[in-house]
Amino acid sequence: MNMNYLTYFTSPILDNTLPAVFPTPFTNMPHPIAKLACEQLQEFLVSQSEWKHDFDSRDGGKMFGVLVVKDSNDNIGFLSAFSGMLAGQWQLSGFVPPIFNEVERGGFLPEGESEVAALSVNIQALSESDEYSELEQTLLSLQRRHQDEYRKLKADHKSNKTLRQQKRVDIEKLFEIDESVASMEKQLIKLSFESQQDKNERKVFNKYWNEQIADARKKVGNYEAKIEKIKKERADKSRKLHRKVFSTYNLSNKLGEQEKISQFFEDNRPPGGAGDCAAPKLLHFANQHSLTPIALAEFWWGAPPSEGVRHHKHFYPACRGKCRPILPFMLKGLSVQAPPKHGFAFKDDDAPYTVYEDKNLVVVNKPEGLLSVPGKEVKDSVQTRMQKRYPEATGPLLVHRLDMATSGLLLVAKNLETHKALQSQFIKRIVEKRYVAILSSGISLGTSGDQGVIELPLRVDLEDRPRQVVCYEHGKKAKTHWEIISQEEGKTRVYFYPHTGRTHQLRVHASHIDGLNAPILGDKLYGENAERLFLHAECLRFINPVTGEKMEVVVPAPF
Repeated sequence: MNMNYLTYFTSPILDNTLPAVFPTPFTNMPHPIAKLACEQLQEFLVSQSEWKHDFDSRDGGKMFGVLVVKDSNDNIGFLSAFSGMLAGQWQLSGFVPPIFNEVERGGFLPEGESEVAALSVNIQALSESDEYSELEQTLLSLQRRHQDEYRKLKADHKSNKTLRQQKRVDIEKLFEIDESVASMEKQLIKLSFESQQDKNERKVFNKYWNEQIADARKKVGNYEAKIEKIKKERADKSRKLHRKVFSTYNLSNKLGEQEKISQFFEDNRPPGGAGDCAAPKLLHFANQHSLTPIALAEFWWGAPPSEGVRHHKHFYPACRGKCRPILPFMLKGLSVQAPPKHGFAFKDDDAPYTVYEDKNLVVVNKPEGLLSVPGKEVKDSVQTRMQKRYPEATGPLLVHRLDMATSGLLLVAKNLETHKALQSQFIKRIVEKRYVAILSSGISLGTSGDQGVIELPLRVDLEDRPRQVVCYEHGKKAKTHWEIISQEEGKTRVYFYPHTGRTHQLRVHASHIDGLNAPILGDKLYGENAERLFLHAECLRFINPVTGEKMEVVVPAPF
């Protein structure tokens, strides 16, 4: 093994400072020995001049990782890695190489990417061609002319019909005066003939225009079929190239076992970038070179990304979408700490605490740490406790939810009718909510003063559930009004008034670079750990669906 990959600590490491088992990689609280390695790597990132990368540019930030290991001589050091590419390179001096075989991949990937790119260029050229534009314009012009002329024809025929109806009335009046009028029948037949002529004219009109439009639509359809054929060819080539790329990823573990990365994903189709994160790179290298993994940590370095939430020097767990399926295999042969559960059996049997109650509804104060509804691993929740507390209640009980780590007010309906009525108020945004939060840093007031509105659309991070990301293409509208209460000791106390109720809305709007860029204190997903998440739903305003009374319930924040 090239020893340039292994960095030894600048100060001696005692055995009693090492973890007894390998800490789970699915936490943002790394072992102190891994944090020490991160600090040493960060010093290197600041001082090195061998390569250049603009970490401060928009989307220039990068995830780095370290793996503390023991070599064959029982010396303690660490390996370093970055996720994906850095400075336009897959491999840089001092960082472990990617998992894939670069020579093998280099033999087919450039050509494959070139073929896919050529098809994309062809698709774009056809889509933007003058011929396609002319065909579309011809079809559009015919459709407009058809509509205009049909409206004119319809108006003419309506006018003709009105005249005929008037003539019939006149003829009938004349006949009432003089029944000997011999021409009446002929005149009525003539009017019927004129009516039939109008019908025939419409038939001829419709036949002509239907043929013209159908012919133009067929030409457009033929052209679009040509584009779709190339798109299908591109999709087929991309899928084949995708499979071929991942065939070069052979994962290994300490037991000497090897598996193709595709074996760990549904339909044998790993998501793009799987295997390129820092954690699998580090473990693969250690397993390949008889190094014993001791502890792992990953941190973000540089500017936050445009979509997700990452902050400079903050630690993050291994991602769920790409890493969670493969890391258990790569860690086989090691004694590994169990990953953290979402939720736990809450010790206070009296929680949640009733704040208001009548025969139809209850408002409770949920403590932080208690789930709103049962989870996959932990069933104890506000929902299950309400079911036990009100066994005669009908309907779903909980009208809305709070994150496990958030404390505050929840509405509970005792019957289905009340539940539907309250939910309707949420849907119509009649219910008003106020949260209080402490942000982990001060925020710049800027030109907006001490309040403002954040509108960042959100969707789930498909590669790292349950995290949410900002996405203007597929995200759902999310709007939050914020107001500063006070700033002191580097922290900011704020009110949040959510206009929508998206998952993690307040947490993302607080922490995202285009929001307040200041995570809520204690936010393990979007910020850093503290004794709790400092977010509390302290005020609810709604209309009692039975009495019609406007209600306000307030429970001050416990922090």
